Amino acid sequence: MKMYSPQKFRSFSWLSVLLRSLAYLLRHWFLLLIAALMISPIGPHLLVWYSYKDYGAYRDYNDCLYLGGGGLLERDFGDDCPVIVIIDKRDKQ
Repeated sequence: MKMYSPQKFRSFSWLSVLLRSLAYLLRHWFLLLIAALMISPIGPHLLVWYSYKDYGAYRDYNDCLYLGGGGLLERDFGDDCPVIVIIDKRDKQ
């Protein structure tokens, strides 16, 4: 004959594990944000270098070099070079 052994009733144990995991991820939100920006093909880029021709009061920007999550990208936006721009790295310009 088998001895009686009480079983603990843990109906919310998986919910507890889920909430603790979520709390851990929220504590490290900044690292997750950096990882998402590095992996994502669309993201912010910062102007590093540009060249232009000066026509008196008018500047014609030739090349704009941007630093982003995937490295350096050279883009030509026409008449201006924004300091911060959202670039889709999947587009070939």
